Amino acid sequence: MANFIGVLASCFISLSGIPLVVFVTNSDVLSQPINLMVIGFTSMATIVVFVYLVVPPNGIKKEEGKEGRGVLYYTCCLFMWASMTDLALQSQRFGLFGLKSGSDYFDHGEPYLDTPFGLGVQGWNGIVNYLLYIHIIYNIDNNKDPRYTAIYWAGGILTSQFCVIVGAYSGSFATYLPPSVAMNIVFVVFPMWVFFHFLNKPRSDKIQPINSTKYRSLDIFLIAGLLVASFFMIIRGLGALDSPFPLTKYYVTTHEPYIMEPGKFGATWVLYGFIYGVPFQLFAIYGLLHSGCDWMIDLVVFYAAGMLQGTCVYMAYTWFPMSNPEYHIPQTSMYMVIAINVFLVFISNLLLWRCFAEPQYFVKGKLKKN
Repeated sequence: MANFIGVLASCFISLSGIPLVVFVTNSDVLSQPINLMVIGFTSMATIVVFVYLVVPPNGIKKEEGKEGRGVLYYTCCLFMWASMTDLALQSQRFGLFGLKSGSDYFDHGEPYLDTPFGLGVQGWNGIVNYLLYIHIIYNIDNNKDPRYTAIYWAGGILTSQFCVIVGAYSGSFATYLPPSVAMNIVFVVFPMWVFFHFLNKPRSDKIQPINSTKYRSLDIFLIAGLLVASFFMIIRGLGALDSPFPLTKYYVTTHEPYIMEPGKFGATWVLYGFIYGVPFQLFAIYGLLHSGCDWMIDLVVFYAAGMLQGTCVYMAYTWFPMSNPEYHIPQTSMYMVIAINVFLVFISNLLLWRCFAEPQYFVKGKLKKN
């Protein structure tokens, strides 16, 4: 029989984030910016201790190939609570669900979240990541391997944090960053630990490796697609660096002006693709051409998640009512820009499908003919 104890407990405990948001935003604690940081860290520590007592680690023991209730489990429980606070903050921002409309938290806490980018990040965290936490907790409580769900989540949230932190410290919001920004450390350290934990952990599934593939025609298409994607990432990345290269200048000004928005969140996202995406896609081409690259599956899961999350948040800028029309996608270029960004997500997730369609091609070991 399926075990839902951890899922139900975590869901109920996460709801405590709503009254906390109401209290913080309707009291005078925000008058001193340091107060929010203290309340934030204290609340997170309290949630972890409470969840630990409600669903103790001895309830699900760690076994070979299984996780057990450990760092990953309690990280997901804590982050579910954080996801609910994100939803509550954005709901209050727009006066939804009967919450009093206000922006005090954004004015005194994390001002960069009161932007289309911030709305996208918090919305993704409050909906998509919340569902991923439920899936991970359920898998652990039912002795199923949460490896790929955990890596997928880590890929999305670390991509998000890269854009949040680099954008906040390099853009127009860098002139005023209150102490509460330090709370982002938690959302970098634990996902990074989870990611490297699974990279260093052998897979639970035992697969017989092969040295040939029946998907070679798809691989050729993927290689061509990854090269095209890398080309666009380079052009956009150079644009974020304010390159005078004519093609870059033309593309940024006539297709994606959000890259030059003063908040720097658009620029940070395309720089992520330029700095990390391009090299990884070139390595992925190598992995498609050579069997036994056992790093491929995990890293492709991580990368595909980041591409989906980052592109959705990035593209949403044009349609958010609070965004500056000056940086919207021009109507004359709308369909082309949408097509380019959809293609970038499509090619990364097609690569993900390819890895899981024939995982034995990406496994090290004694080879046999397919």
